[in-house]
Amino acid sequence: MDTLIHSIESMTDYLHKIVICITEVLINLFEFFGAIIILYIGLVTVYKFFRLKYTHTSTEIRIRFGRTISLGLLFYLSAEIFRLIMIRDTTDLIIVGAIIVLHIIISLLVAWEVEHGVKVVREEQELDRECEGGDCD
Repeated sequence: MDTLIHSIESMTDYLHKIVICITEVLINLFEFFGAIIILYIGLVTVYKFFRLKYTHTSTEIRIRFGRTISLGLLFYLSAEIFRLIMIRDTTDLIIVGAIIVLHIIISLLVAWEVEHGVKVVREEQELDRECEGGDCD
C-alpha cells in the first residue's frame, strides 16, 4: 500500500514538473511573439512616417500602430495568464495581478487612441467630400 501511494506521489510530482516546463516554454513563446509584433510594427511605423515627408496626416499610421500594439500586448497578457499557473505564494500573485492590471490599462488607452484616430479620419474624409462639392468655406 505504501509503495502504491509513493508511486502515485512520484507520478504526480513528475506530471507537475512537466506542466511547469511546458508553461515556461509557452510563457517565453508568447512574450517572444509579443515583442516581435511590437518591434516589427514600430519599425514599419517609423519607416512610413518618414516616407510621408510631413505632407500628409499621420492619423492612419497611428491607428495601425495602435491596433498592432494592442495585438502585441494581448500576447504579453496571455503570457501573464500562463504565469498564474506557476504562482507559489501571495507575493507572486500580487506581482502578476499588478502586471495584468497595467496591461489592461495600457490596452484601454491604446483602444481609446485608436477610436479617437478613427473618428479624426472620418471627420477629415467628410471635410474632403464637402470641399470636393465646393463647400469649403
